[in-house]
Amino acid sequence: MTTSTSRVPASPDPEEEELDTEIASIRAEIQNLQKHKRILASSLLTTDPIQKLLRKQPKPTTATPTDPLTTISPLVHAAGAHATSNHHRIAFGATAFPFKDPSPTAPTTPLLGVRIEVCARNGRFAKPYYILLQSERRVPSPSSGSTKMLRVYRHTVPGFISIAKLESVYLPRPGGTRANGDGNTEGGSSADEADPAKPWKNSSRVRKQDLRGFVRELRRELVAWNMRVDAVEFLREKLGLVGEGGGSLPFDVSPDRDTGIVFLAGVSLETRYVRVEWVDGRVGRFKLSNNGVVERAVVIGDEGRDKKIEDAITGGGGRVETVLDRLRVDVLSGSPRA
Repeated sequence: MTTSTSRVPASPDPEEEELDTEIASIRAEIQNLQKHKRILASSLLTTDPIQKLLRKQPKPTTATPTDPLTTISPLVHAAGAHATSNHHRIAFGATAFPFKDPSPTAPTTPLLGVRIEVCARNGRFAKPYYILLQSERRVPSPSSGSTKMLRVYRHTVPGFISIAKLESVYLPRPGGTRANGDGNTEGGSSADEADPAKPWKNSSRVRKQDLRGFVRELRRELVAWNMRVDAVEFLREKLGLVGEGGGSLPFDVSPDRDTGIVFLAGVSLETRYVRVEWVDGRVGRFKLSNNGVVERAVVIGDEGRDKKIEDAITGGGGRVETVLDRLRVDVLSGSPRA
């Protein structure tokens, strides 16, 4: 009698696994080298000596294979466009442009687009944020004629930043209507609704719109959020909780030798609160302000709240970048904790 072994799964070949790992590592290294090559080429072609040399060369009437400018011309144009884009991003954090929505259900009037740039900690720019504003014509009084009122039509701002609140403060409109996070309007109460037959009677309740203030406050919120994310990532790197490729390490990673921290991460996408866990079971949470200051902290262990660590987290000016240094200096004394 023979027994069938078809149901027994074959064990993976160690040599094949090793080869797959090496292939994946080589592919990742090739991508990094190609990326580094593009950066070096752009940096070299935008230097003053190379640009002066290229400007001295006469433009050929017919391109020949032996012409060096024919070979590097695409690289020169790409590098020039890249440099111009970087200069524009550095000089102007917010820019406006006209936009036409191609959707068949979109309004026929042109939209005003606003592009907001935010630079990250590594010197690279994050993905731009866009706000599309629609202009509505209003008639505040029979004598003064019509005026234009702006409202948010679409945007790519994260949901935890209240566009509706900013719009109600900086872009108020008659009748108490405001746009929600999706760009749709929400009406106010019946007492606040404008009378379409007598629009001039409602103009006294409407403040003047401030587009500059709206964009300035929105960009401030976006910059503050990116700074909080960068600060948490900086702390994770100092604790060794980030791998070589930028990914998170497993939870069972060795604790930090000086602080004993085994976990540190933002509680939500907003990164307003940061959760910290220690190897001895203590759990803490601290709140970050828009200026990168730790506003308050709570640390709880087996014996209740640990006031000493809380004071170390919030003390010394409260800067989040130096919170680990304060823990090393003020906490790691070897004495029993309160």
